[in-house]
Amino acid sequence: MNAPSDSTALALLNERRDLLHRMWALTAIGITSGSATLTACGGGSGGTAAVAVPAPGPAAGPAPAAVPPPPPAPPSPSSPPPAPAPASSAPALGAHALNFNRDGVTSSSLSTPAMSTRATGSTLLACVGRGLLAAPAPTDNVGNAFVQLGAPHIYTLWPSSGTSLHACEKARGMAGHVVTVAKPKVTDETTLSVVEIANGGSVRDVQWREVLSGQPLTSASVTTIGPALLVAWWWGDAGVDQDKTAVPDNGFSVIDSVLASGALVQGAVAVKQVSVAGTYNVTWASTPQQGAQLWLVAVQAG
Repeated sequence: MNAPSDSTALALLNERRDLLHRMWALTAIGITSGSATLTACGGGSGGTAAVAVPAPGPAAGPAPAAVPPPPPAPPSPSSPPPAPAPASSAPALGAHALNFNRDGVTSSSLSTPAMSTRATGSTLLACVGRGLLAAPAPTDNVGNAFVQLGAPHIYTLWPSSGTSLHACEKARGMAGHVVTVAKPKVTDETTLSVVEIANGGSVRDVQWREVLSGQPLTSASVTTIGPALLVAWWWGDAGVDQDKTAVPDNGFSVIDSVLASGALVQGAVAVKQVSVAGTYNVTWASTPQQGAQLWLVAVQAG
């Protein structure tokens, strides 16, 4: 190849110089444009200056698959319902009734109104006051056999009159249950009180006491060895002239009574449920002032 001439070499040199001058000018313009771009990013007016765009980063890969939530925990088995409470076996008041004949009412017997008593498991108490003391045992329309508790007792003020108490343990019962006492003297004044003690397995204690007028009408005490139903009778000895009252204390509640004036055997019956073993009595307040025969019975389960 032939070597360039001197004029050719000079021309090439001048072209190179022009090229360098153009490159320096372009570099200066690039620097100026870069300064304008930074000012515009700060929020000022950038005019028409070009905005530098950062180089794109590596392409993002696909988003990871969403992790499904854990399945809900199986429901915990519900607690079994509590066992039903056992039926109470404590003696409790059941059916009760009182009926009376005044003196001069002619009838060979005296019966209670019909009662709805438990089919089984009860104790029946029947207390009778008579103008002419007699002690035939009560009967009923179920076929129960009543036995006498203690002895019949006369009133000090009325020596031909008196009271008696009878019981039937583990009695049978029914709707329409009626208890009856015979009247040896068909015109006699007679009062009959009957009390059913549900869950009453046995007569635990029975006490009688007569208190004359002017003294506190406090019964003899009975003793229990556990839960019991206490049944108390008040048989007042006042005359025929006026109505009577008879109110017990110590938490007893009257359930039946006949307290009218006239020729009849006045009486009242009250009960109290006790939950613990103990010794119990009851004092009656009555009007007019008078004495009384007082029965108190404790009936327990078993």
